[in-house]
Amino acid sequence: MTGLYMRLAAVGVRKNGKSYVPYILTAAVMVSVLYIVTFLSNDRLMDRMIGGNTMKSILSVGIVVMTVFSAIFLFYTNSFLIKRRKKEFGLYNILGLKKSQIARVLVWETLMVYALSMIGGLGLGILFSKLAEQLATKMLRGNINYTFSVNIGAVIITLIVFAVIFFVILMNSLRQLFFSRPIELLRSGSTGEKPPKTNVPFAVLGLLLLGTAYYMAVTIENPGAAIIAFMIAVIMVILATYLLFIAGSVVMCAVLRKNKRYYYKTEHFVSVSQMAYRMRKNGAGLASICILATMVLVTISSTATLYFGVRDYVEKNHPYDIGVYANIVDMKYADMPEKAIRSVCAERSIKPEIVWDEYMGCLSGKVIRDALGAGSRDVYIKTWIYAADVFPEEPVKDLELADGVLAYYEPFSSYMDGRDTLNFYDVASYSLKRIDTDLEVAGQDISYQYSVDTPDPVIILFVKDREEVFKLCAGLLDYNSWGDMQRGIGFNVPEGVSDDEINSIQSAILQAIREPIESGEVAESYYTFTSTKVEQLANTYGVYGGLFFLGILLGGVFLLAAVLIMYYKQITEGFEDAARFEILHKVGMSRREIKKTINSQVLTVFFLPLIAAGVHMTFAFPIVSRLLYALQMDNTWLFALVTLGCYLLFAAVYILVYKLTSGSYSKIVNK
Repeated sequence: MTGLYMRLAAVGVRKNGKSYVPYILTAAVMVSVLYIVTFLSNDRLMDRMIGGNTMKSILSVGIVVMTVFSAIFLFYTNSFLIKRRKKEFGLYNILGLKKSQIARVLVWETLMVYALSMIGGLGLGILFSKLAEQLATKMLRGNINYTFSVNIGAVIITLIVFAVIFFVILMNSLRQLFFSRPIELLRSGSTGEKPPKTNVPFAVLGLLLLGTAYYMAVTIENPGAAIIAFMIAVIMVILATYLLFIAGSVVMCAVLRKNKRYYYKTEHFVSVSQMAYRMRKNGAGLASICILATMVLVTISSTATLYFGVRDYVEKNHPYDIGVYANIVDMKYADMPEKAIRSVCAERSIKPEIVWDEYMGCLSGKVIRDALGAGSRDVYIKTWIYAADVFPEEPVKDLELADGVLAYYEPFSSYMDGRDTLNFYDVASYSLKRIDTDLEVAGQDISYQYSVDTPDPVIILFVKDREEVFKLCAGLLDYNSWGDMQRGIGFNVPEGVSDDEINSIQSAILQAIREPIESGEVAESYYTFTSTKVEQLANTYGVYGGLFFLGILLGGVFLLAAVLIMYYKQITEGFEDAARFEILHKVGMSRREIKKTINSQVLTVFFLPLIAAGVHMTFAFPIVSRLLYALQMDNTWLFALVTLGCYLLFAAVYILVYKLTSGSYSKIVNK
């Protein structure tokens, strides 16, 4: 009997090849992507590259994303297969097979699909894993290794993950089998859906949600707040898209019916009638395609912008070859970093060019809240104090602040407005002077780096000189958890100095500063660290390269999912429409008229997701730009060009898929 069940399963898969082949191929691609992501997240080669560990961490997140998406999507697409097979199972049941015996056929079918998916997927994954590793290495700007390897751990993880996914899918299929009567199974393939009624409240709710999300997207300013707003807006757009495609599409059909010039044409009359008859299911499928298309565009365009803008990002955030940063616990040690820089460079006959020298202190949330008063106690405010006399940029360097005067710059809030003085307990009291123009350092807004982590307000203060910064920080030591003053020096080395030499200079400077600490001359709390543009560039390529690599993989999977939904939608509707068009042909409609009707029906609904995805992306552009700004990438023109390129490329693929799927639909209907 086992052989019989296996043969029935094999025959079922073979005879339904048009449905099963795309399903198996999609599962195989998802298997291969999961293997590649798992393989790279455990790749020891990356441990030897700067930024490699960062990329591995990002790819580890990709394992979770791929697992969840694969489970949801395969579960969703399997519903198309089961719907096509229910009539066949009902026939088996009528001919004498028990449901338990049909269940065994389903088990063997699932095992066959799982085996084919795993063999094909792991084969593709192993085959392309080296190419993926080389691409990741290229993104990290490392040295390519040509040694081929297979990660057994990644193979086992992939086998287990998809075994669980296919088991859950099997359980759902068995549930539908055992809870359906034979007559219901036989009629499932021909059971029509009632035409949905026009649901105006849902359509209005969809418009309100979409309008609110669009408004949030175009009005948000604070980069930190954009992160939270984006998450809320995404949920609202998803809900609105489903509501508008389901309820709004029915309203659209009603409007088209009232347009006599459009509706009373042969090709339009039939297509609009059929759309209205089954629009609830069409709307959900189209909404899914639209959301997936938008996900593809946002994922690839944003990660590509981050990666291609790495050098611009590093130049703005590290506009010097080497940076030295130190906490100053006593003003007599304030010159230690500069002395170490000049000493080390003199030993190597290198003349350093100091391009950035700042003195600053940080105020805790409690200190600034107490200074501002009880009205702001529920808010965390980021606050920095700078020495105006060494601040290199306009308009601060021309302030010439007097004793007891404090200038402030508040880009995202207004807590300081209307105040004449600011009192820090009994330590110090200042009269206030507002800075109205934007502050820039090395071509970027000074609030840039302080607004990227959270939506918290930012206040930047300036006092007359470094002694005043140290005096205030020292006075607030009992109240302030960050009481030390900090000094940062950035300098360039002459052209021609190699990356290895720059790293060597960095290490020597750090050691020169640590020597007095180790000898006991300076307190151990004197904290120092250094950085180089070389390291910053490598680490940033690790972060953004990892995001871009993951974006390419996920974007490809999302695109494949959209294509498969399109395909199954056309195939399913083709089988359902074939009988209807045959009746129309018998009553006098020519094959040419049927073809026009088919084109009208497909064109009417097929390009709605593409257009809607373009509209979503247009309104999402401002808020995604702010998110990129929060990641310290403010090249709007680059993002615009990449987004436009992604949309045009996606549209080309979309049209190609339309040509292929509409052809399959036409063949089924005409046959």
